[in-house]
Amino acid sequence: MKLSVKPITRIIYRAWLRSRLDNYTRSLHIIAAQRENDFHAERILHRAISATRSKLQSL
Repeated sequence: MKLSVKPITRIIYRAWLRSRLDNYTRSLHIIAAQRENDFHAERILHRAISATRSKLQSL
């Protein structure tokens, strides 16, 4: 039975890659949440503009 021993550099490199992947994933989630918030803010702003235009035209 042959034991395969991974070099310490490979273990460290894989841990570093996993860390980078976690960072990228968190960043993507943050960006997605910001876009969702921006979308809702944009909808509210469009409604406010529409209501204000209607009031202005009714004068």
